[in-house]
Amino acid sequence: MSSQYEKSQGTKIEITSVPATPVTVDTATFLPLNCTLKEAQFTAGQKQDIDVTTLCSDEQENINGLAAASEMSLSGNFKENPGQAALRDAYDNDTVYGFRITFPSGVGFQFFAEVRQHTWSSGTNGVVAATFALRLKGKPTRIVAPPAVALAFTTDLPATKVAAVGDDFSLGVVVTGGTPPYRYDWYKNGAHSGLSNATTTIDFDNAQATASGHRQVIVTDSVGTTIVSTVCDVEIS
Repeated sequence: MSSQYEKSQGTKIEITSVPATPVTVDTATFLPLNCTLKEAQFTAGQKQDIDVTTLCSDEQENINGLAAASEMSLSGNFKENPGQAALRDAYDNDTVYGFRITFPSGVGFQFFAEVRQHTWSSGTNGVVAATFALRLKGKPTRIVAPPAVALAFTTDLPATKVAAVGDDFSLGVVVTGGTPPYRYDWYKNGAHSGLSNATTTIDFDNAQATASGHRQVIVTDSVGTTIVSTVCDVEIS
């Protein structure tokens, strides 16, 4: 049986731009935090034990009492940007903001929280570090991943492309579904052309006859799913 896990790299962490309530959060503007933060750690508040044991009980008995507030710690790089500015504003104005943490699979948690502490430190490594301590207001709600959409081409390569020597033109594809980001590996006559990563198109400027041949692209998403384009016969004469 294969392992089951959630990837952490690619997680989205967001905060509402202004204080939020359950009524306003669905229409709120969320600001990204994930490009400055390195770790988000959640700790659910511990519930009190209430001893209900009586003289006729056969064993020690307890029931749950009130739970302490849940805590969230966000740590990473200090940066003056809209997301972290909202975090510091939340501390300064003592109000409740909405937060979303979404893992790459699309599942995650939404919650309301107060920023009860924030710290920064500047050490000899030259990077200013920041930590934010959040006190959750109520329990986080789960974000359910949308139905999976298969990786597919919405625009494929044409079967043929005929051009004259000296023409300028491009060949490109558009993909949807899968798990972004995508990698694009381009091939000419079955050999890798050296173009990859985010190159969705290949450009032919002042095209020459030597550029003729069979062109194809293989697209790979972040979880390793691949799709192969139509082979395009490029004729330049």
